[in-house]
This record gives sequence, C-alpha cells and structure tokens, in this order.
Amino acid sequence: MGERLRRLWGIGKQSDYVTRFIHSSNMRAAIYMAFIVICLEIWMVLSLASNIMESAAAGKPRDFMWIVNHGAWYVVLLAVAAAVLIHAIRYMRGKTFNMRVGNILLVVFSVACLVFGIHFGNNSYVKGDQILAFVTMTLFVFGMLVWKPVPVFIASIVTFGGFYLYIDHNLPANYSLQVNLFTLWISTVVVALAAYNQQLSEAHKSEDIKRVNERLRHIASFDELTGMPNMHSFNGAVNVLFEGIGDFDIQYSILYMDIEHFKAYNDKHGFGAGDCLLQDMAHGLLQIFADEMVARFSDDHFVAICESRVAEERAAAAQEVLKGLRGEVRLHLKTGIYKPKMEEGINVSQACDKARYACNEIKKRPGVFVNYFDNTLDTDVKRRQHIINNIKRAASEGWIKAYYQPVVRCADGSGELCGYEALARWIDPEFGFMPPFAFIETLEEFREIDKLDRCIIEQVCMDLRAELDAGKPVVPVSLNFSRLDFELYDVPAFLNEMSKKYDIPPTLLDVEITESALTDKLNELQRNMARLRDEDYSLWLDDFGSGYSSLNVLKDYQFNVLKIDMVFLRGFEGNPKSKSILKSIVDLAHQLGMITLCEGVETQEQFEFLASIGCDRAQGYFFGKPDAEKAMPQAL
Repeated sequence: MGERLRRLWGIGKQSDYVTRFIHSSNMRAAIYMAFIVICLEIWMVLSLASNIMESAAAGKPRDFMWIVNHGAWYVVLLAVAAAVLIHAIRYMRGKTFNMRVGNILLVVFSVACLVFGIHFGNNSYVKGDQILAFVTMTLFVFGMLVWKPVPVFIASIVTFGGFYLYIDHNLPANYSLQVNLFTLWISTVVVALAAYNQQLSEAHKSEDIKRVNERLRHIASFDELTGMPNMHSFNGAVNVLFEGIGDFDIQYSILYMDIEHFKAYNDKHGFGAGDCLLQDMAHGLLQIFADEMVARFSDDHFVAICESRVAEERAAAAQEVLKGLRGEVRLHLKTGIYKPKMEEGINVSQACDKARYACNEIKKRPGVFVNYFDNTLDTDVKRRQHIINNIKRAASEGWIKAYYQPVVRCADGSGELCGYEALARWIDPEFGFMPPFAFIETLEEFREIDKLDRCIIEQVCMDLRAELDAGKPVVPVSLNFSRLDFELYDVPAFLNEMSKKYDIPPTLLDVEITESALTDKLNELQRNMARLRDEDYSLWLDDFGSGYSSLNVLKDYQFNVLKIDMVFLRGFEGNPKSKSILKSIVDLAHQLGMITLCEGVETQEQFEFLASIGCDRAQGYFFGKPDAEKAMPQAL
C-alpha cells in the first residue's frame, strides 16, 4: 500500500528512462500548447492594434500606459511561447538533449500562462463575464503538461487560492462562485494525477519493452549461458576483419575447440555443474583470446580466430584452462585449425566447418589434441558436401547399389546358405566407388539416411521379385535400420508398401536394428517393433556387445535373432576370454529363445569354434565378401 501511495504521488526517484519519457511527452505537448498560444496572442495583438487605430480614428486615442498595460501581457506570453516552441522542436528533432533548460522554460511558460489567466480572468469577473481565460490556462498547464503530483497539488492551491483572493478583493465572490472554483480545483488536481499516472504507466511499459528488446539484441549477439559472443557476432566480426586486412602480410587461422567426454562430466556431476564448467571455460577463453575473437559455437564447442603463428600456443593455453577445471573426469580439449587462403576469399561458416572437421578427425585419437585441416581433409569435406547435395540424385539414377553378403548355417557345421545381408555401396561418377563408412555417417549426421535406406529396401524387393519370377530359389535378406529411420519415416508402413508393390512375402525381409538405436524413445520403438512382428517380419538385434547396455536391451526388447558383434572375434586365437564370452552369449540367447548369428568370421578355426558352441549362423569374409550379385558361400 505504501509503495502504491508513493507511486501515486510521484514520491521517489524515477529511472533516467522514465524521466526522459515524461519529459519527451511534455515537449510534444508544449509544441501544441505553444503553437495555440502564439496563434491566440497574435490574434490578440492584432485585435489590440485594431482597437487602437479605431479609437484614434474616433478622436479618442489610447494613452501610452493603457497600450503598455494591455499589450505587454500579449507580447510577454507570445515571446515565452515562441521560446518554448523553438526549444521543444529542437529537442524532439534531437538537436538538443538539455532537459534542465526545457524544464525551466516549461515552468516559466506555465507561470506566464497562469498569471495571464488570473489577470484576464479577474478582468472578466469584474465586468460580470465568465472567467474563461483562467479556466483555459489552468487546463492548459495542469491538463496538457505532466507534472509530479506534489508540485501540482501545491501549485494548484497557490493558483486557485491566489485567483480567489484576487477576485474577492476586487469584488466579493458569492457562494456559487466559491463552489465552482473549489470544484474546478478538485477536477484539475484529479486530471493532473490521472495524467501523471497514465504517463508513468506508459513510461514503465515502454521501459520494459526496451529492456526486453535490449535483452533480445543481447541474445542475438551473445551466448546466454556463457556471456561470450555467439556465432552471429563471430561471423560478423571475422568478416569485417578479413575485409580490413587488405594487403597486410598477416595469416589468420580459425580454431574449433571441442571438450571431449563432456557428456561424462554432466553424467557424473549434473547439468548445473556442467553449465558452470562451460562458464568458467568461456571466461578462460575470453582471457586467452583477449586481443582476438572467440565465441561459443554450440554445446561444449567453441571457435576462435587468431594469427596463425600463435594458433597452437592458444590451443595449448586453452587445454591448460580445461585441465584446471575438469576435476575427476578426464576431459580433453580437441582443437581443429584451419588456415584460410586469403586470396581465394573467405566464407566464415565454411572456414568454421573445416576447422570443425579437422577437430572431429582426432576426437577418438588418444594423445592427439591439435589437428590441421589439410588437402586430404579438404577432399573429405568436398565428398561430404557432394553426398548431402546428391543423395536424392544418387538414389534415382542408380549410383547406390545393394550388395549382398551371404549368411550360412553354423551349428551343424554345414556352411549352407540361409540368407543374405543387404549392404549399401555408392558408385559415384565423380568420387568413384565409395564404401559405407564414406557416406553413412555423413547421411546420419545430416538426417538424410532414410533416403539411402529406402532406396536399398526397394532394390532388395526388386531383386527378390526378379528371382521369384525367374523361378530361382530365394532366401531371406536382412535390411539395416538406424535409430533415425524410425524418426524420419514410418518404417513398418514403408516395408509393407514395398512388399505389396513387388509381391514379396514379409518372411523374406529381415529387419536388423542396431543396439545403439534402442537407447532412446523406448516406447515408440517397441510400438514399431510390435507392428513389424505382427506383419511377420523377423527382428534382428545387430551389433550386440558393441554398446554399454546390451543386457538391458535383451530385457526390454523381443528379438528373433541375436547378431553378435565381430569385436569378439578380434584377437580370437590369443585371447581365451573371447571364447568364454562368446559361449556365454550363445547360451544366454538360446535360453531367451533367440537364434544366434556371429559376424566377422574370417578363418576356418573361428567357424569351427562357433559350430562347437552351438552358434546357429555365421557371416564374414570367410564365406564371401559383399557383392552386387548374390554369390554362393565359398566352399568350406
């Protein structure tokens, strides 16, 4: 309540913005007031001149003091109004920002108007006329201009009290006039209070909007979490730098920095601690690159620009900052460096991408913390861009081919063909034969993998249809699906569409889902898998053992086939633990009612061991490499 009363009566200091807002409002009002007063006073001066001339013509010339007594009021008010008008116009046009002069002029103008109203109101009252001059001037001063309530209250008492005493001295005021004056005074004060609080409310609202806009502008240029420049600011600053260096013999480099294992830090200490680490890291980077430019790229990634001669020095200093912050988690700072060729023109976004690519190349290389973007990586980047730009064309023009690798029976030792796995190969007119690792990861990164997988599914269905029409014996073909497939399109619906289009029974199409695809959105994946089972598709768990939650996957999902990752066969001969683990996995799968398949088989010894532990199926180069033709397994 106390705060409301203080605000109502304008008690307390206002912000500079609110003060200027109200002053600007008064300056606008003063322009209208001064213009009206100037017009009125000019008319009054002309009327006075006409009166003087008419009196002279009638032989009753006015004496000098009479002229001064009447004309001085008009001239003084006219001069003050003109001064106010000139200052207010200059203020609104930004020619002057002196509020003190403006306030002084407004006070002088208001006093002049009120004195004028009192004088001529009294003259009218003595003559028995209405006191319109007084009413008009009080409305002008207290209604159009905005004053703080306390000064208004005091000034209005002085004005109305002075006017009442003045007229009552010349001609005693009757009760009716007293009531009218009192009512007018109350109305004037209320109007002034309402005008002040309305302007104050609008000023605060405008200040809030301004604050929000400033916040938005800040967010547009600075990272909200760390307070350091964001990529919008970085791009702009670097563009200006590259435009300004001209012929100077200075070589600059773009640095892309990535905190390796930051997710592990969040898992151990929580996201709040992770945010604090990023803030501290940002503070350290701002100090290291104090004379250059550094920004937050995204998440735990940062970019910077500096002279090439100190690039590695800056990267090492940034690594030291992280060492002092990481605590128990072994965080490392990986840095990719790209030296743009100034003579070829600079695209900041592409330069950052190249530095990022150089950084990504060493993310899984222990002990390597700095990597330069070179010609080899340049070829990789061009190939990546080519892949993204041409995936649709590659699918439609036959650059993408389905290659088949045989799957054989193992438990009985026969090596008899029982299926194929369909694998994607890209034979490009520009880059030639591209193996899966050259394009699958890129397509997944840019969420375009569905175009590849749908192309392979249709090719497999076409090939199966051709074999069936030719009367050849056919075996099931397994198809690979990633987590993104289930996000980017309706997998069960598309499989049904293709099987109906080419009249392929679902039993000839096996669905391989990688273990890593099962870690997110459990309910949604389970619904999709249930739909596939209902349509008689066989579900395979691919790459079992390559992730960190294998047993949870077996608990939460239902599969027909368990495909054991080839990692267990690496170093098979010299590591007896591998044999024990493989046997345990096969036994566990059988207990859960699943068929087992081990991939990566390359030797007779491996095949015989898998057969001895009851592994149902096997796949690998020992039986045949992927080929465009469905080759039979090599003889055992």
